[in-house]
Amino acid sequence: MSAPHPPAPAGVPLLGNGPAFLRDAMGTLWRAQAQLGPVFALRLGPKRMVVVTGPADALDVVNLPESTLSLRPVYRWVIPMFGEVLQAAEYEGYVDQREMMLPALRSRNLPNYLKCMVKEAGDWLGSLGEFGVFDATRGLERLSMSIAVRAFLGEDFLLRSGEYFWRQYVDLAEGMEILLPPRLPLPRLIRRDRARDRLFTLLAPKTAEARLDPDPERHGFLATLVGGRYSDGTPVSDEEVIGLLLSLVFAAYETTAAQLAWSLVLLLQHPDQLKLVVEEADGAPEEPTPGSLHAMRRLHWNLREAERLRPITTMLWRYTEKPYTVGGYTVPAGWFTVLCPPITHRSPEVFDSPGEYDPDRFSPARDPGGRAAATLINLGGGQHRCLGARFAESEMKVVLSMLLRSYRLSLVEPDPPPSKKMGISRPASPCLIAYQRRGPGPGRAGTEVRP
Repeated sequence: MSAPHPPAPAGVPLLGNGPAFLRDAMGTLWRAQAQLGPVFALRLGPKRMVVVTGPADALDVVNLPESTLSLRPVYRWVIPMFGEVLQAAEYEGYVDQREMMLPALRSRNLPNYLKCMVKEAGDWLGSLGEFGVFDATRGLERLSMSIAVRAFLGEDFLLRSGEYFWRQYVDLAEGMEILLPPRLPLPRLIRRDRARDRLFTLLAPKTAEARLDPDPERHGFLATLVGGRYSDGTPVSDEEVIGLLLSLVFAAYETTAAQLAWSLVLLLQHPDQLKLVVEEADGAPEEPTPGSLHAMRRLHWNLREAERLRPITTMLWRYTEKPYTVGGYTVPAGWFTVLCPPITHRSPEVFDSPGEYDPDRFSPARDPGGRAAATLINLGGGQHRCLGARFAESEMKVVLSMLLRSYRLSLVEPDPPPSKKMGISRPASPCLIAYQRRGPGPGRAGTEVRP
């Protein structure tokens, strides 16, 4: 006898839990979890979804094969932005494309990327002056974009076309649409399509140039990508190269900047932790290396705690291709499967006082087996884990350490709210940070400036 389907909270006729979910998705999930436990169902009109929130069950689910849980039916929204790239299931080139992206993000490339991060972060800090206020959300988005463009397209392209690229990319990103039909004639979707065409036009000659002269110094990761081939020997087309590159920039720009902003906000809200991180940054080499970044353990724990408390991904969606069992329930084929990092990351099964900011919970003394860190599913898992996690962590460490070495900082608004925009969770803009340059040399006391 098969296991029962997961239980669902009461809903309204025909629409089920849809109205409540559209009105307050996270509130609906929290209430259902409190009522029904770590595995439950929701009915959104004719569609069904299972939500898995328990840490152990979530890790089991995130590691299920593509043949059971598929990305492609869920993430069709990327096609109007990037084309048929990094799509899974029946799209046979998916695994090949991920393999093509890996060289951009392997450890041996990290020293070169660190130079890009240091150069762009240094230029940004140099533009701030002695004191003032900056918007952490927009400022860090622009910085992350510049780092990604320099790293993946080269310095020449950044200097020549970086400003135009930035303007078009903002319109492209603003056109991300998950719920509505992607081709509706809405103004922001029209702007998205125009921006996509302009970006492809901009990058076409750059791609052709990289094919003729695949020099990584001149063309960044593009030089590697143009030489990619599928497993049957077919070369990657120019359009696929551009789509893959834009998707990589999108991940670096959207996700890294948002998690970096939340990490900075949480540090500034906790002066005791801020003081420890500043002391660690002051003692680190001014020119970072992979080894010196790895040695910044205090900063590392604070980044993990920010990822736990303020995950940029609120829901991870999959389409159930084959039935599977989780938590004693059967999930039928045709249902959506949803993981919810904000709930899973606050599970009292793993985290003591889960609502408190406590970076030391990730220290070897408190978590010798690494169970706490393994529970974080913010960046996915299994074959779909974020390819750029190492790049993103290095960027956050470089930017935060350079910023904290240079300035005393304070939040203008003590508790910045999250943005209400769909998609990546980030502080609502403007998220204002007051800053004042620190004095030179030892004893430059103070980690806070009054706005």
